[in-house]
Amino acid sequence: MKLIFDYDWVVFKASCAVENRFVNVLNKKTNETLIFKNRTDVYGDWRKKNGGWLSRQEDLTLDDIEITDDREVEDLSHAIQIAKTIIKDVIDKTGATEYYGYVSGEGNFRKDICTLLPYKGNRESMISPYHRKDVADYLIKYHKAIPTKDIEPDDAVTTAMYSALKNKEYVICAINEKDYYGCDGNWWHYDLEKLVRIRGFGELYRNDKNEVKGHGRLWKYLQVISSDDSDNYAANCFSDKKNGIVSAYNRIKDCKDDKEAFIAIRDHFKHLYPEQKTITNWRGDTFEIDWLYVMQEMFNLAHLQRWENDRIDIRKTFEKLGVKL
Repeated sequence: MKLIFDYDWVVFKASCAVENRFVNVLNKKTNETLIFKNRTDVYGDWRKKNGGWLSRQEDLTLDDIEITDDREVEDLSHAIQIAKTIIKDVIDKTGATEYYGYVSGEGNFRKDICTLLPYKGNRESMISPYHRKDVADYLIKYHKAIPTKDIEPDDAVTTAMYSALKNKEYVICAINEKDYYGCDGNWWHYDLEKLVRIRGFGELYRNDKNEVKGHGRLWKYLQVISSDDSDNYAANCFSDKKNGIVSAYNRIKDCKDDKEAFIAIRDHFKHLYPEQKTITNWRGDTFEIDWLYVMQEMFNLAHLQRWENDRIDIRKTFEKLGVKL
């Protein structure tokens, strides 16, 4: 049986495991430096910056301190050993007889086509794990990792899975994130230690912790009409209305097929953008958007490819389903 890895999560997990990260906070008034676990401990929520330790200092403001990221890093050999252990563990538990995988290479088409918010732009200030490139290079050299070009490993993996299903070939893909739950496939979810088989339209539900969960195309549709803080896109990015995961869930949870779902998605975006509006994006470009424009961009960013240059054309999809715009 063939096993295909999304190696990015292996690289990240292995390289992060050998790091102890912290932040240094310099008090400019006293020249004293304090050490905190993270920025949240310093000032609370990153958007408001009005909590944490800083909120308890009567004579200090954000302008009075200087924050620098720091870390202690173990030897590269330790990170490589962790990566090897992860790979062996997945092979043993899936019973794979052969394997390969994909790791991030050069370029990312989503960063080129996004126009509303910078795709993954919220990660630009984050420090990449120190050994990340070396661990990736090791996997390329010794574990059949293939660097992607202009796509993400997610796209390469879902393309390989789609091809395997089409050709009636049984393969398992080793993953560690929720995005794959919107795609047909046999997904070995590492942290959950279980094989997740996903086919078709799917469903949404609330688990015993009241968290929104789901699978199938309906899960992908939920991503389209809500937001992804990790990848930095949001359906309401230029709307005056709030749009949480629960309101998005309530909009489409009872849909029974793609036609019902697209009607609900259409109505949701029309609710968020009842009129055309002129916006200015982070590049300084000014242009007009409407509900259909934003809906198309959300699909462009959320959809994982099944074949090269696979895109969902929203107008054509509405037409095919017999749904009026």
